[in-house]
Amino acid sequence: MVTVRTAACSQANKDRGYEGDSSMKRMIMAAALLLLAGAAMAEGEPKFIVGTAAAFSDFKGDPSYPVDDSGLGIQIYAQARANSWFAIEGGYFSSGEFSQDIDPGNNGTVDLSMTGFNIAAVGFIPIFPNAENDLDLYGKLGLYDFDIDRTVQEGNSQVPGSLGHSTGLFAGVGIVLNIGSNIGIRTEALYFDIDNADLWTLNMGVQIGF
Repeated sequence: MVTVRTAACSQANKDRGYEGDSSMKRMIMAAALLLLAGAAMAEGEPKFIVGTAAAFSDFKGDPSYPVDDSGLGIQIYAQARANSWFAIEGGYFSSGEFSQDIDPGNNGTVDLSMTGFNIAAVGFIPIFPNAENDLDLYGKLGLYDFDIDRTVQEGNSQVPGSLGHSTGLFAGVGIVLNIGSNIGIRTEALYFDIDNADLWTLNMGVQIGF
């Protein structure tokens, strides 16, 4: 979902480049998942957690991605927590829609959205671990693989399209308020190093442990 008419050809070439790199990046992501899973399971039976969150996202593109907007999306995740300080986490993310009028007065609106999966290592620092409602501070570092879709307004018509895949690193910090043995309220801030853009998200939601 990001293009201007004068840059359409060059952007199409970039899209092909994203597709060409995607297979190798996905193989690297799969290898990282296996390594992280092995590390998480090495110390015994993990605790499993699932959760969902509202994702308040902010997207800022460079001149080739001329979109600067905020959106509301969703995050769904599953986590295998090996012990009090380490877990692996995999999730699905949808950014919501980012819009920009790149040709004011001529229906030049471009819409962008990103959906895909991620995997991360999560490190925890328990705060007040013996309290009834304890806190966990954490940081995470991982890999994402997103499909980037675009819709371009041409006259009175909307033309859907794709910018292919973006695969790269993301990182963030967060806090979990454990209000019971298996229920937590989680807030986190994440940064995704998107091709030709920066994506920040503030995710707020709940999680349940098993």
